[in-house]
Amino acid sequence: MRRVLFYRVHDLAPAQLRELERDAEEFATSRDWRGDRFWLATAVSVDLFGMEYFRHASNEEGRSLAGAGFIKLGGDETDALATLFFLDRSSQRFQARTVIKDEDNPIAKLRHLEIRAGRLPGGMPIEEALAARPVIKKMEHGAITFYPPTYRPNPYFRRGKPGMWGFSLDDIRDYAPSFLEAEAEAMRIYRGFRHLRP
Repeated sequence: MRRVLFYRVHDLAPAQLRELERDAEEFATSRDWRGDRFWLATAVSVDLFGMEYFRHASNEEGRSLAGAGFIKLGGDETDALATLFFLDRSSQRFQARTVIKDEDNPIAKLRHLEIRAGRLPGGMPIEEALAARPVIKKMEHGAITFYPPTYRPNPYFRRGKPGMWGFSLDDIRDYAPSFLEAEAEAMRIYRGFRHLRP
């Protein structure tokens, strides 16, 4: 059975909902998904499934709910990471509270995360909660390896301070300020190599 990631966004002003939906759509189309494509239902959703899903979720979660969704993962941990970092970015941008439930995550501390304005309840950035190990994205022709800021061999490792995400593919290594930027740059390089070496 495929792993399912449930996510919620709370405490937004009604005037911010369209902006949240626009951000979610831009994020969903900005990357290739191995499993289901990211989506988010809000009180202003116009598709029938989104309206009904949000209605049921708000009955359970209460009036503070601004957005809700879920994705089925296709065996690619980078889909889960991208979703986590999108929700982190949304919590910072809108000063919102986001919740991620991932009951089948092999790392117990990552099964339920709550992010408020870019921080976990203890005040740590989310990178501190992640396992300090590389994440491998398997591709049709090779693999891309991502190194979190907390991974000690990463030259940008800094405990307790924002670091850089590293990535490597073929013989190229580079760094970016966030996972989403590192993934986007790695995919640009990967596609460029595929174009040069069909």
